[in-house]
Amino acid sequence: MNANPGRNDLCSCGSGKKYKKCCMLTLVPSNNAQIVDVAWRELRQLEGMMLDQHLIPYATQDLPVDVITLAADDILPENLPDALDKELLFNNFFIPWFLFNWIPFENFGLQHFDAEITVSENYVKTHENQLSGKERRFIDKMNQSYYSFYSVLEVEIDKCLVVKDILLGTTHTLKERQGTHQLTPGDLIFSRILTFDNQSIFIGMAPFIIPTNFHNNLLEFKKWLVVENDDAPLSPNVLRNEFDKDLLDYFFDIMEMAFNKPLPTLVNTDGDLLQFATVHFKLTMAPEEALNRLLPLTLSKQPEEFLHGAKKNKSGKITAIELPWLKKGNKKHKSWDNTVLGHISIKAGKLILETNSEKRIHLGKKLLTKYLGEAISFQKTLIESPEQKMKGLPTSDDKQPLKLEDMPEEAQKQIKAMVTAHWASWFNNPIPALENKTPRQATKTMDGRERLEALLLQYERHDLEKGENLFKADISYLRKELSLE
Repeated sequence: MNANPGRNDLCSCGSGKKYKKCCMLTLVPSNNAQIVDVAWRELRQLEGMMLDQHLIPYATQDLPVDVITLAADDILPENLPDALDKELLFNNFFIPWFLFNWIPFENFGLQHFDAEITVSENYVKTHENQLSGKERRFIDKMNQSYYSFYSVLEVEIDKCLVVKDILLGTTHTLKERQGTHQLTPGDLIFSRILTFDNQSIFIGMAPFIIPTNFHNNLLEFKKWLVVENDDAPLSPNVLRNEFDKDLLDYFFDIMEMAFNKPLPTLVNTDGDLLQFATVHFKLTMAPEEALNRLLPLTLSKQPEEFLHGAKKNKSGKITAIELPWLKKGNKKHKSWDNTVLGHISIKAGKLILETNSEKRIHLGKKLLTKYLGEAISFQKTLIESPEQKMKGLPTSDDKQPLKLEDMPEEAQKQIKAMVTAHWASWFNNPIPALENKTPRQATKTMDGRERLEALLLQYERHDLEKGENLFKADISYLRKELSLE
């Protein structure tokens, strides 16, 4: 007879999950793991058994019916964001905190209930004879564990995660299966780590990934905790016994900001409110003549640069020309040689200007009239908000991003030069995420290095999500130049 349950039966470890979504996963070898990690599986089984066969029945059957509601009132905000999965939050996160962290401060009229210790410690006190030494040790270890914020550093699929405790600065390698398919380097998570018989696992992880851009907020929160701790270093005992409620409150504050934050105000490279505009004009001169007159708007003196890509009819006469509208430099980005203000399309009988702010619309009209005179006359302007523009974009995944090697040789040279100049100046440019210090200045303090590490993780995560990126950061090069290896 097969000792294992069927795929759709409840798992025998007591987790409450179906076998195919629980311990069966540990029996399926991945490309990198050909044997079952017995110690890890036994610890997960112990976790499931302690919660489902001991602690949860004790809390729901031996304690008053409203005890869980009282605990929930102590931790959960009244108005959780609608987008949060409340059931997932309750089962995965709240229940472990309720059992191993919550101090009731009332005995509910129960003679043997100690109001100043956790629910799980009270269970040991009244049911110790029902627990093995290993089970008592599990509860003891859980009651010593603490919540913190972690940054994911490495992910090895089906095997482990390497994470850094942002508040304590320690690095941990955790045995993990499912989480390795959901987390990527740069992710921020809120959880506790249980280390038991040389095995480290997450228990009670908040089931929501904190957006990467909150890393600096967490470093500021760390500073606040240190000040509140009388400028003494933080420790596991301090986080658990002094700041447990503060950690929870801050996590929910982040969730509030992440889910309920207002849409950002989008601006262009000059800081103007973003509005996508298409301005139509009637044109009474030949496209090539219009190009010659508009060359100053391109910052070029060579019309051949644009005639090369012009459309022509069978007789060789030019029928359409595309050219950029540029200006020298940029007031916000001092390292830029020029700024793209818009795009001009010239065809027989008409000219179309595309730009992205009301200010640029008025400036474009003024300049076109200046250079083309009576040969141009305004017809209409169509304006779209960023949201309208996004809705109108094609959704097909077939279109491949433009690659550097597909561009003309001269364009490749220009872009490579821009990329090289950008990263060369990056080391000595103040960056808001580094408290307006340059990367080189940031390496001189521990706080600066922490912020720099967070910034490089954000770069790495951004490049991973965006795929092909002409300005992709060479993280190894940046780390080497800053002596962060």
